[in-house]
Parts: sequence; structure tokens; C-alpha cells
Amino acid sequence: MTQWDIEDITPALRDSPPDRRNQVWRDWYNHLISQLDNCDYRFMNYGYLGREGPELEPSDEADRIFIELYQVTLGGTDLTDKDVLDISSGLGGGAYWISRTCQPSSLVGMDLSPEAVGLCSKRYSDQHNLRFVVGDAESLPFPDNSFDVVYNIEASHCYTNFDVFLSEIFRVLRAGGVFCWSDFQSRTSMEKIESDFENSGLDIVSLNDITDGVLRSLDLVHKAISEGKLDSNQIIWSSDTDSLQDVIQEFAGGGRSYHCCNLSKKNSIGSKI
Repeated sequence: MTQWDIEDITPALRDSPPDRRNQVWRDWYNHLISQLDNCDYRFMNYGYLGREGPELEPSDEADRIFIELYQVTLGGTDLTDKDVLDISSGLGGGAYWISRTCQPSSLVGMDLSPEAVGLCSKRYSDQHNLRFVVGDAESLPFPDNSFDVVYNIEASHCYTNFDVFLSEIFRVLRAGGVFCWSDFQSRTSMEKIESDFENSGLDIVSLNDITDGVLRSLDLVHKAISEGKLDSNQIIWSSDTDSLQDVIQEFAGGGRSYHCCNLSKKNSIGSKI
């Protein structure tokens, strides 16, 4: 089983020109996901653990830390009867959970990896308001003004041009629409991202550092694996306790931070809905 080992892709990214990095990521994800057809992985994010966790369906409890990251990222955004886009939907667990529990009219999960889209289309075919398509976050395959809500979770660190990505978000959002984002970055990269948000044409509604909650999630997984209560193969990025501890130390030491942000697109008369 191939595990979530970022070291496998780092040399290729370092040696590739910027316009080739999307292809490197796509090839790597295709290779990873091609091996997961018979596995039950549904999430790829680091998770989030709040001080007081929300109530979930019993069938969702095993994925609580991953689902909580979606909840904190959405920030209470009402998805009822909305047209929603999940950019970089990965293994589709988040899109499936949202389509089941948040009552959107439609939800499109889009991913750069054809392997991921094929796997999700087969795995979640019973959910009537959910579909998956192949697409590039920096060149979205949708007409202008297509969605009421767009969200993007723990994926934008893979993109070549974050400002281009934001311009595509602005284009496909309807007036009054909401963009919900979360990801980890270095402290200096986050400064650039904040500047890109401010220049995107979208209004920042909230911007929060959620590193502590992500660390609680990582610590929980590390402890469970160390105590033999969880097999590292049950979580795609936990190849061993040493590599997981390295990630924890990077967050705890300030080398990385994790933020979530909600932004809105003004309506046609220049005010937010």
C-alpha cells in the first residue's frame, strides 16, 4: 500500500518548471488513487478537532476529525438548495457527507485526477445530488456565475498560481456567493495568500488560524497509533508514527500554520447578501 508520503513527490516538484507542476501532482495522485480501489479511504485531510464536537450521524463518527475540518471551513454557510462546487474533491468523502447532510440542490466534486473522479463516481453513485468531474483549479470547466458556494479544503498548496485560482473562483461564483477555503502554508506563504485574498475582488468575511484544532487531530491520531488502538493503514497519510510526529512538530514549532477563510462576492448592487 502506497502511503501519504510527500517525500515521493518533492524531488519532481523541485525539478519541474512551474507550468509542469500540475502534471506532476496529477500523475502522483493518479498513481496513489489507482491503488485504493479496494480500500475504504474516503478522506485525505489532516482533520480538525474542536473543543466541543458537533453531533454527527453514528455512521459518520469514525470520520469525525475529517468531517470537522469541513464544518469549520464552511463556517456555518447555509448550503440548503444551493449549487455547490468542491474543488479538489480527492476521495470524495467530504462531498458525499455534505451532499447527504447539508441539503444542497446540487454538488459537483471536481478533481485534477481522473483516477479520483472515476473512483468517486463509482463509490457514490447512489447520491442523486452529487456528481464528479475532472478539472483544473486554475482553469475551471464551468460557465460564469455557476455556483452559490465554492469550497476548497487542504489542496491549494498544490496549485501553481493562487491568484489565478482566486480569479476563477470569482468568475464561477454567483453574486452573493460564498467561497470557503482552508489549507496549511508556511507563515510567509500565508502572508502572500492574505494579500491575494484582499486583491481577489471577494470580501473577506472571516479569516481564522485553526492550527490548534488541526494539531489536536494529529495528536489524537498519533496517540491512537502509538497505543495500538489504530492501524496506521486506516489513515492515508499516517505511514508511521515518526513521519506523523515530524508533521506535528512542524505545526507546533510554527513552521507551518493552518488557516480557514470565508469570502463573499458582492451582489449586483454592490452589497453582500
